[in-house]
Amino acid sequence: MHEAVRRLAEVTGWTGRSYVETPWEVVQTKLGFELPSDFKDLHAVFPPGTFDAPGVLTGVMVQPPYTVDGMPDHLHQFEVEVDEIEDWRREHPEDVPADMVPWARGSREGLFWVRRSADPEQWTVAVSSGGIWGYDDAPAVEEFDCGAAEFLVGFVTGSLHSRVLGPVEHPEDPGGFRPIDEQEWRGFSVKESPKVRKISLRNLG
Repeated sequence: MHEAVRRLAEVTGWTGRSYVETPWEVVQTKLGFELPSDFKDLHAVFPPGTFDAPGVLTGVMVQPPYTVDGMPDHLHQFEVEVDEIEDWRREHPEDVPADMVPWARGSREGLFWVRRSADPEQWTVAVSSGGIWGYDDAPAVEEFDCGAAEFLVGFVTGSLHSRVLGPVEHPEDPGGFRPIDEQEWRGFSVKESPKVRKISLRNLG
């Protein structure tokens, strides 16, 4: 197990395993690149759920790939966040690193990897409002020099703070992890692509 994932389980008090088994080889083949090992270990240990920071209203929702037309699709659940950050990048290219890949989301924010290296173990984290949502002077994109699991350790312990995810309003509130019920998750994580129905001119009268 990746050391950052072990520490995350320790600080959240989580002792279980995920109820989802993800075929990462299939996911990575579709993406065209490998994903960081801490992220894959994270999903082996933690089920779909939300990580909370002390006093911060916005949690970080981490879920494995949805199943779309019978196949795992890592990007499907992040369509809105990807569209927003791409729109912002077109207008403000100096603000957004190239080739960012989503891995989690807040209530309106996206969490991404910044791929400045061909080695996924060297990828770092960025949190983005897509230039649409924001708190005070928070940047549209905020970068952190750590991986996904290490970011979550800092987030839930309060040792790392993201201005994009929001201010610390009630620091006495504890951080932690809230899993999603398995039946509930399976109910919304299985999708089918819209089907185009062919209409005969004869049917139009």
